[in-house]
Amino acid sequence: MGRGIAKSGFLRRLVGVSLLILFHGGPCHAEEVFAASNAAETVKADFKGFYTDRENLVRLGIGLAGAGIIANTPIDRHLQDQYQSEVRSEGTDQVSKVFTVFGAAYVAAPVYLGAYGAGRMLQYPTMEEWAQKSARATLLGAPAVLGLMVALGADRPADGGESHWKPFQGWHGVSGHAFIGGVPFITGAMMTENMYVKAALYAASTLTGLSRINDDMHFLSQAALGWYIAFLSSNVVDKGKERSEGRLNLAVSPIPNGWVVTARKVF
Repeated sequence: MGRGIAKSGFLRRLVGVSLLILFHGGPCHAEEVFAASNAAETVKADFKGFYTDRENLVRLGIGLAGAGIIANTPIDRHLQDQYQSEVRSEGTDQVSKVFTVFGAAYVAAPVYLGAYGAGRMLQYPTMEEWAQKSARATLLGAPAVLGLMVALGADRPADGGESHWKPFQGWHGVSGHAFIGGVPFITGAMMTENMYVKAALYAASTLTGLSRINDDMHFLSQAALGWYIAFLSSNVVDKGKERSEGRLNLAVSPIPNGWVVTARKVF
């Protein structure tokens, strides 16, 4: 019970930082009020695009099917044992210590908030956009990760257990670290047009998941599924601009001695 409460805490922290980023404080200018008034609509559109869009649900189903094949056959245990005996070393342990940190919610939340604030102060919109998209993607995929953690059920390899799915009998069906650690790199990869940078960022997005395999904390199927949900979440957020194109948005905000109506249409 205590473990479940601790794990669910990361969702509350991510929701909190996402709201801080989406509903950032500051002077009550029309543009600021416009941004705040549309944040709830943006999040709603994200969730609709992830949890009700047929194409995305099919993709999620394919990912679950692939993970299920690996998890419920000897493949997971064989690969885990091979890695631990032939690949793991003091060097991989040192690298793992670095990338495991990227998957911690208590690290991701302040990083996103700090990057967003720095982007605004330095007038660096790319940093601001990256922080906002990363926070939105993390918030978006968190319910799926938490739900599948429990629904699939599984053991940790370090505990001597198996990866076979045992619904509602464990918390390890998906790697939360692989999910959280994958989002910022995948988001960055989707934002850049440089193919070399894109490839490097996608490669880096897998390292947190690999660190969990290295540390014997998750099987391959669990780490891969966490990364895949990070990819799907980031993809839905990245397409948010396309979903909003052509819409006319209106916002009413107060000004001294009256009100102002702001209209925006994305082309």
